[in-house]
Amino acid sequence: MEDQSDPSKTKALTYAEKLMGKKQLPTTSLDLSTLPNPSVKDGKPAVVIPVKYHEEGCDIWKYSLIGRLDFKDLNFSDVKKNLESQWQLGEGGGHFFPMNRGFFIIKLKSQKAKDKLFEAQAWIVAHQKLSLMERYPSFDADKQKTIHATVWVKFPGLPMEYWIEKTFLAMGKSLGTPIVVDKRTLAHEYGYYASVLIDIAEMNDVDAIHVSVGGLEFLQPIETHKKPKFCTSCKIIGHNEAECR
Repeated sequence: MEDQSDPSKTKALTYAEKLMGKKQLPTTSLDLSTLPNPSVKDGKPAVVIPVKYHEEGCDIWKYSLIGRLDFKDLNFSDVKKNLESQWQLGEGGGHFFPMNRGFFIIKLKSQKAKDKLFEAQAWIVAHQKLSLMERYPSFDADKQKTIHATVWVKFPGLPMEYWIEKTFLAMGKSLGTPIVVDKRTLAHEYGYYASVLIDIAEMNDVDAIHVSVGGLEFLQPIETHKKPKFCTSCKIIGHNEAECR
């Protein structure tokens, strides 16, 4: 008779069997026989998803928006707390799901809450303008053309009579959407240049703007601090032409 105590003749347990010996593996409550049967297409596994499955999945996100920020110097958890404080949606009123390339989903409970956020003129997070869009089926962050960047623009040599907030914002509007004027600029802590944070939709090589007031007209130089990379090939901010895929 074969010696069952011989370790060399004992069947090795699989990883799953070892886990089973410790605890019961979780199982789905769905009847697998009700799922569509797989097939093969062009030598690869294939499956046809029923339309009702897709519609059920879309319904879960019907009150959702897509947001985007530059997270280079931001923490996602801090952004979440900041927006929850600004929006005052109540406990559980909004859920945030990070994606890649700075995009994230904002899942809301009602159309009213969605409209409140989407119709606001602007939401600002850490001196950045939050970009919002309607979430749509098959949204792919990797296929989005990121054409916005938030940058500090300097106006060197600007005469002091123009150093008021409304004038700064008007000048900034010629370049994009002005967000805020530097506090030190408004406090007149120095007089050699003024700074305005601007959301720029398209990067270009503009180095000055034309300014007119009354019968006076002059060319005001501009400088961009830490200008982001811009690809002239695909028109996307975040990489240059040499890095374009």
